[in-house]
Amino acid sequence: MSEAVTASTGPELSIVIPCYKEAENLAVMLPKIKDAAAALTPSYEVLIVDTQEPMDNTSEVCAANGVRHVFRRGGNSYGDAQRTIIAEARGTYMLNMDADGSHNPVYFARMWAEREHNDITIGSRYAPGGHTENPAVLIWMSYIVNLTFRVAFKIKAKDVTNSFRLYRRSVLTPLHLDSNDFDILEEILIKAVIRDPNLRIGEVPVTFERRKAGESKRKLAQFAFGYVKTLKRLRAFAAAEREELKKK
Repeated sequence: MSEAVTASTGPELSIVIPCYKEAENLAVMLPKIKDAAAALTPSYEVLIVDTQEPMDNTSEVCAANGVRHVFRRGGNSYGDAQRTIIAEARGTYMLNMDADGSHNPVYFARMWAEREHNDITIGSRYAPGGHTENPAVLIWMSYIVNLTFRVAFKIKAKDVTNSFRLYRRSVLTPLHLDSNDFDILEEILIKAVIRDPNLRIGEVPVTFERRKAGESKRKLAQFAFGYVKTLKRLRAFAAAEREELKKK
């Protein structure tokens, strides 16, 4: 493989991308992602987590670009993709991004520079200097959802729903994650903070760009209107996590 790592030592950085019929976008993005990753460290891997069974030519695009391709396990949901990512990634650090082109590799360096200061660094639309190309109505829906979650769970970040994140992977591996939709992103932060109240979460400003091709799998309006149900469920997850930690 093109990444200068071995299976025994593992890479310093894993770039991880869940995808669902995103071959067209990946064909354009992967060369840019590899160039941006190589500028950070020679010890990296790019991991694409596909649907359970082939739905397009994603595996061929990955092979042509010399990156790892695996099928998600457990189901075809976004939550299954994230759980598969955590199980499969080998890097000390793990940079999670979308496959639709909304997360630009130009921000890798900005996030990577914070790796010694933060356990989780979020590429943030709402930090000073951040921006999103979404329509105004979606921006306001997203802002309300983010405000609600960060207040309810005392998460010290402005953008808790964006998946563009650099993790210290050891933060993720102990977590038992239950969510199957995009709310697994909030669940990760909630449970990580419960396990370690001193967890360092930082943000760097990014521009969230419009998808480059294909159709969005995230229905933000649907999520925003149903966030009360999601909030209740994640409160239950948080309570269960606290009880589990008391037993240890």
